[in-house]
Amino acid sequence: MAWMTEDDFSFDDQELQFWNPETGDQLVGTVKNVKKGTYEKYFLVVEDENGDVWATTQCARLHYQIMKMKIAEGDYVCIEYNGQRSEDNAHDYKLMVDRE
Repeated sequence: MAWMTEDDFSFDDQELQFWNPETGDQLVGTVKNVKKGTYEKYFLVVEDENGDVWATTQCARLHYQIMKMKIAEGDYVCIEYNGQRSEDNAHDYKLMVDRE
């Protein structure tokens, strides 16, 4: 077995960065890929308006929204990070999609 890190991956010859937001941050762009990660939760690969490519977290809240909204490659999305919830310390994301 050979262990790999994020440094071993790129997306279409572009550097893939992990989106690690602060409360109130938004990621806006086009979904390049919907992937299932090691924890069996979906995450998104999003190209922002500057051409940077980002991978989101495998958070349960985000996973649920990806499935419910049937997010697919080509969707234009806005992901907003609302911090950690006080009642259970879970990370809170709001996913929005613009399909014209």
